Amino acid sequence: MVERVTEETKKAESPVVIKKYANRRLYNTETSSYVTLDHLCEMVKEGKEFEVHDARTGEDITRSVLTQIIF
Repeated sequence: MVERVTEETKKAESPVVIKKYANRRLYNTETSSYVTLDHLCEMVKEGKEFEVHDARTGEDITRSVLTQIIF
């Protein structure tokens, strides 16, 4: 049985990429819009997977941002 991979299944499998810029703004690459920590908090509550990357270095800073949401 061959499974078809569609754009919808690709989106469901891969986490949303959030870029954090030097001016501390967060950019959702899926919706092409700026978001806040409150938006990311809602994404956590909804069970949406995301990764946060430093826009300049590409470093994964998801844990650091999640810590900011908690406190």
